[in-house]
Amino acid sequence: MSKLDAVVIVALITGMVSIVGVVISSIVAKFIEYRKNRQNYLAQKREIPYGEFVDMIYKVQGTIKNKKSYTQEEMIADISKFSKQLTLWGSHRVVNKWVKFRENGTDPESAKKNLLLMEDIMNEMRHDLGLRRVKQGKLLAFFINDMKKTMKEMKK
Repeated sequence: MSKLDAVVIVALITGMVSIVGVVISSIVAKFIEYRKNRQNYLAQKREIPYGEFVDMIYKVQGTIKNKKSYTQEEMIADISKFSKQLTLWGSHRVVNKWVKFRENGTDPESAKKNLLLMEDIMNEMRHDLGLRRVKQGKLLAFFINDMKKTMKEMKK
């Protein structure tokens, strides 16, 4: 084999490696772009129902603190609307926690657990929208004045 043949073979191998590298990086870039676009699309779709969940919580809280009227019929309508939208747009983590929340809602013994589960749902929603989760009790502190004391009681 001559030196010229060796130079040509090395040049061909170098060219092929470069082409393969460009193709692979292009595919990876498209895949990352697709995932980002999908995540942004889902976040836009989830923003409305997730916001409605938080609105429901504030309505219930307003009823308790300020004696405002939030009737059971209104609550059932809001829950039904939220559940419908969650069916299509909710992530599997939010759906699973929502189902558990609803199941616990029929058991008075699970009321304190449902507070923590409600916070878990909100944290999962934050995660779905691209935000960090917050420590347990931090979101509930918006609704409960002495959260540290309440957390201690819940853990008993």
